Amino acid sequence: MVVSEQEFSNHYSTGLAKTLKLQLVTPDRTIFEGEVDELTAPGTLGPFTILLNHTPIVSALVPGIFRYRFGKGKSQGEENFVLGGGFLEFHENEATVLASSADKPSQIDLARAERSLQRAEERLQHAVDGTIDYDRARESRDRAKVRIAAKKEPGLR
Repeated sequence: MVVSEQEFSNHYSTGLAKTLKLQLVTPDRTIFEGEVDELTAPGTLGPFTILLNHTPIVSALVPGIFRYRFGKGKSQGEENFVLGGGFLEFHENEATVLASSADKPSQIDLARAERSLQRAEERLQHAVDGTIDYDRARESRDRAKVRIAAKKEPGLR
C-alpha cells in the first residue's frame, strides 16, 4: 500500500505534541512553567540540547548556562539562566529542571561573583590540611566562574 506524504503527515501528527513543556524550579520558587521549542542544559559531560520527541533522559546538571527557545516568527525568543547545578528529567515531551539556583545573567552582581571566586580559590589552597570542605569550596569556585563568564558574555541577557 502506498501512502501519500499528506496522509502520512495527517496520521502521525494527530494528537502529537508540537512543543515541549518545561518547568524550571529552584528551592525558593518556580522560575518558569510553559511551552518551549527546545532547551539546552549544562550536563556533566557538556551542554546538551533537547528537541521535540527526544528520548527520555535523567541527567545531573553542573553550574552553567541553561537556555530555552520559544515561538515562531516575530514572537520567537530565548531565555538564559545561570544554573548552580541540579537535575533534569525529560519524558514524553515534558522537562522538569530542579536547580539549586537559577539567575538571569542581568541579575548577577559581578563584584560579588569575583569575591566568591577569590574566597573559594583561597580555601582550595588550604584544603589539603583538612580544615576546609574541599568539595564545597570547589563547587563554590565553579559556580562563581560560570556567573562571571555569563555576566561578561555580551550575547546573554
